[in-house]
Order: sequence, then C-alpha cells, then structure tokens
Amino acid sequence: AYSMKYMEKVSNRVFCLMGDGEMAEGSNWEAMNFASFYKLNNLVAIVDVNRLGQSDKTSIEHNINVYKDRFTAFGFNTITIDGHSVSEII
Repeated sequence: AYSMKYMEKVSNRVFCLMGDGEMAEGSNWEAMNFASFYKLNNLVAIVDVNRLGQSDKTSIEHNINVYKDRFTAFGFNTITIDGHSVSEII
C-alpha cells in the first residue's frame, strides 16, 4: 500500500484479510500504526472475528466493538457487518 501510493503513484487498493487470532500479535498493530502515520487510504483491512485462536479462544472473543474502537483510533473508516449476511458483505 505504501509503495503503491508513494513510490509507484498508482491508485490501486491493497486488501488484507486477517483473523482475530492473529490480531492478538503486536506486529499487526504496528502495521496499523504505520498505515495511520502514512495515511494509507488505499489499504482495506478485513478482520474475521470468530473467537478462535491457534490453540484456545481469543482474549477479546466476539466483542466486535473492541476491534472497531481500536481500528477507529488508528484512523481507519471502520464498518462492522454480519459476515453471514451476503447482502451486508456486498
């Protein structure tokens, strides 16, 4: 997203699909801080919140508002949907 916006000067978007299990890792939040600092409005982050970690449930579980608040704090335009609803996905 960074190189597309600032080096290649193209208007492409980067879609990043993440799970709530991996959102427990600090590197994801560091990447969001980077995206916020450089105003990467060409980055779309999609998080699947299913409460499942690698070997146990995630610490936040199904509390989608915690994820929403954190993404919003980093400057993301945050939208929450029911991933089982095709009409909301489209």
